[in-house]
Amino acid sequence: MRKIKLRSTIDDRLRAQFGSDLNPTQREAAMAPDGANLILAGPGSGKTRVITYRVAYLIARGVPAESILLVTFTRRAAREMVSRLEGLIGAQAGRVWAGTFHHIGHRILRKSAEVLGYAPNFTILDSEDAQDLVKLAMEDAGLTGMKKMAPKPATIGHLISYAFNVDRPLAEIVADRSPDLLNLVAEIEDTAKRYSERKRRSNCMDYDDLLSQWGRLIREFPEQRQLLGKQFDHLLVDEMQDTNTPQIALIEAIAAAGAGNLTAVGDDAQSIYRFRGANYDNILKFPDRHPNAHIYRLETNYRSTPEIVAFTNASIGLNQGGFSKTLVSARACGIKPLIVPASDSYEESEFICQQILDLRESGIDLNRIAVLYRNHHDSIVLQGDLVTRGIPYVVRSGLRFFEQAHIKDTLCYLRIIVNSRDESAWRRLLLLLPGIGPAKASALWEQLASSSDPLQAVAERAVMDSVPVKSRGLFAGFVGDLRKIQAANPEKEPASAIAAVLAGGYPSTVRSKYERPDNRLADIEQMGVLAAKYDSLERLIADLLLSGEHVGVDTMEGGEPGEALVLSSIHQAKGLEWSRVFIPRLIEDGFPNSRSLNEEGGEEEERRIFYVGITRAMDELTLTYPLTISRGGRGPTMITKPSRFLIEIPPELSESAVIETEDANAWALED
Repeated sequence: MRKIKLRSTIDDRLRAQFGSDLNPTQREAAMAPDGANLILAGPGSGKTRVITYRVAYLIARGVPAESILLVTFTRRAAREMVSRLEGLIGAQAGRVWAGTFHHIGHRILRKSAEVLGYAPNFTILDSEDAQDLVKLAMEDAGLTGMKKMAPKPATIGHLISYAFNVDRPLAEIVADRSPDLLNLVAEIEDTAKRYSERKRRSNCMDYDDLLSQWGRLIREFPEQRQLLGKQFDHLLVDEMQDTNTPQIALIEAIAAAGAGNLTAVGDDAQSIYRFRGANYDNILKFPDRHPNAHIYRLETNYRSTPEIVAFTNASIGLNQGGFSKTLVSARACGIKPLIVPASDSYEESEFICQQILDLRESGIDLNRIAVLYRNHHDSIVLQGDLVTRGIPYVVRSGLRFFEQAHIKDTLCYLRIIVNSRDESAWRRLLLLLPGIGPAKASALWEQLASSSDPLQAVAERAVMDSVPVKSRGLFAGFVGDLRKIQAANPEKEPASAIAAVLAGGYPSTVRSKYERPDNRLADIEQMGVLAAKYDSLERLIADLLLSGEHVGVDTMEGGEPGEALVLSSIHQAKGLEWSRVFIPRLIEDGFPNSRSLNEEGGEEEERRIFYVGITRAMDELTLTYPLTISRGGRGPTMITKPSRFLIEIPPELSESAVIETEDANAWALED
C-alpha cells in the first residue's frame, strides 16, 4: 500500500484563516484525524465552509489534491466548494475530484468502460432517450400490445429506476407503487432485462448506469476496487442523509479498499428525499458501520434569529429518531414566528400578498422573500392574486401554474366557451383525442370554421362523419363534455365550468397522457378554487392569459430589474435562505401530507420537511392556515384542522395573529 508522509504543520497564512474564519467546533471538525468522521451540521451552521476547510487542511498537510474525492448532492454545491477552495489554496483546488455521484461515476467509467464490456466512447441517454428505449423494450416484452391499457413508458422507466435506487426487487416496487400493474410483473421484469440488453448493444448508459456499472466495477473486479482504493486517500460525502443505498455502498467499498479515510457530512433532521430513494439509515447508522468514527456536532446557527431557532428546535425535537442536537443562534434577538389563521384560502392569500407589499414598501427586496409550500398546487390561489396585484414572482418548484400543459388544456375548454372561433384552442383539444393528428385536426377546424357557430356545428352529423371511425366514441364524449360545460352557467360561475371539465372525460386524458396525473388533477381542482373568486369567465381567462406579463418581467416601482418574489416547494428550497419566509396552508391532511402518514416513518419525515421549511428563514417566519377550504364547486366547503406541526409546539415560542375582516388590509396581534 502506498504511504504518504504528511507535513506536521500548515503555513501561517492558512493557519490564521482557520483561526479567524472558523469557530472552535468547526475548526475541530475541519482538522479531524484520519479514519471515519461524521460531521452533523445543523441548518445555517457553516457546513460548506467546514467541508472546504477540511479539504484545504488535507492538502496543506501534504495529501495530493487528486487523491481527494469530494461527492456533493448537486453540481452547484461542487462548483461553490471548489471556488471557495481555490481562494484558500489556489490552483490545486481544480485537481480535487469534486462532483455529484453521477459526475464522478462518469469520469471513472470513461477510464474503465472496456473492463465492463463497453467501448470508452459510450453515450449517455438523457431522460427522453431513455424513455424511447424503454418503449422499444416494452414492445420486445409484449407490453405495448394492450393498446389503451398499456402502461406508459415513463411509468415503467420510473419503476425500473426506483427499484435500482432503493436496492429492492422490481416486483416489490410494482406492488408498492403501482399495484394496478401487479398482473404485469413478469412482463415488466422482462422489459427491464430487454432494456438493459438494448443499452448494452447500443453502447449507451442511462443515469442509473453511471452508478450501477460503477458498482459492478467494484463488486465484480477486485483489482479495480483496489485501484480506486489506492487512488483516493480521502473521501468526503456531503449531504449524507440524501444518499441512497447503492451510492453509500460505492463510497464505503472504496474507502474500505484504501486507507479507510471517510468523512460524512450532513444533517439527519434534513432527510426529506425518501421519495427519490434516499436511505435515512445511511447517516443514522454511520456510527454502527464505523464503530471508531469521530462525531462532530455543528450547532451554532448563523442564519436565523434566536426566536426562529428556538421554534425549530422545539419542532424537530419531537421526532423520536435521529441524533440529539440543540442549535444555538449566534444572532441578536428578533421577533417570534407568527401564526396566522385565515377564514379561507382567499383570505390567506390576500394576507400574504398584503404582507409582501408592506415588506417591499419598507425596503425589503422581493428576492429576499419566499413563500414555501408542501405541495405545488398549494400555491395556485396565491399565484392568481400575485398576477392580479402585479407582484413579480418566480417559481422554483417547476413551471408556473399557468404554463403547465394540463392547465393550458383546461383553459382551452374555457376559451372555446367564450370565443367559439378560437382556432388554437380547438386545435389543442382536438389533438388530445387519440387518432386525431395535426392534419385531421386542421381539416376538422376548417369544417367548424366554415359554420356560423363552431360550438354548435361540432355536434352535427357531418362533422362526426369526418372523424376517424376509431375515434368517434371519444369524439362524441368530447362533444358531450362541451355541452355540459355550456350548461353549467360558466359565464357567471367560472368555477362551475372547471368542475364540469373535471366531471367529464378530460381526467382520463390526463391519466393516459401525462405523468403524475393525480397531482395534475389536484392542480385543476385548485384552479376551480381560484375561479370561484370570479363572476366573469371572460375576466378569469384574461387574467390567466395575461399572467406572463407580470411574472419575472416587470419591475416594481423603485425595484431592481429582475427583482421577484420566490415561490418554491420546500424540497426545492433546501440549502437556501431568505430574510422573510411564509409557509401557507398548514392544515392536517395537507401538511403533513395525508399519504405520507400512511407510510412507516411518514410522520417523522413530514416533520423533517416542515423543519427544513422553517429553517430557511433568517429574520421573520410567518405560518398561515385557512380555517375552511373550498373545492371550487366540486363539493361542500370543509372545515380544517391546523397542522399538528403548529399545535404541538409550546405557544410561548410563537405569536398568534387575527386578520381583521372589517378592513381587508389590516391585521392585529392578539393580546
